[in-house]
Amino acid sequence: MRRRRSPHIELRRPVYIGCEGASEVGYAGFLQDLIRDANLPVHLHVDELGPGAGDPLSRIEMAVFRLKQLQTKRTAPAERFALLDFDQVERDPLRAQKASKLAIHNGIFILWQRPCFEAVLLRHLEGKTTNRPPNTSAATKALEKEWPEYKKPMSRANLARRIDRNSVLRAASVEDDLKTLLRCIGLS
Repeated sequence: MRRRRSPHIELRRPVYIGCEGASEVGYAGFLQDLIRDANLPVHLHVDELGPGAGDPLSRIEMAVFRLKQLQTKRTAPAERFALLDFDQVERDPLRAQKASKLAIHNGIFILWQRPCFEAVLLRHLEGKTTNRPPNTSAATKALEKEWPEYKKPMSRANLARRIDRNSVLRAASVEDDLKTLLRCIGLS
């Protein structure tokens, strides 16, 4: 009697994404859906860094801590990203500089959202790639004008109602950090 061989199941390469808050968690989940739809062998390990961490340095410290926990289980992804709002850099440049150094030391690539997540999300919309609101308040107002249904935080399903892979590629055409992430996960 011959044994049937199990079909080969390609292992999914894990990629760590530390998220500033629930909005970024929803976006990372949306990216995971795009990865799945494209049948790419990548799995995003999404980690919300917001609770208990208030600025870029404390968020990167949280990411380092959680990655060390994953290393004890031998599941720490080699490719690591953190989605952080740039407006917080301006509040305390010294702590932001320390965050950048700590991230580099631990192999974490920071995607600075300028000035915030809502501004980057705005650049996903048709005709808005060059829209550069000066601050978080202006970014939120501009996004809500273009997307009246937008409510913070958006779930991955609600994001998918308005944006798609082409929207992500549109934003990445003007967001180099996002382009780096998309190359890593195979979406560009």
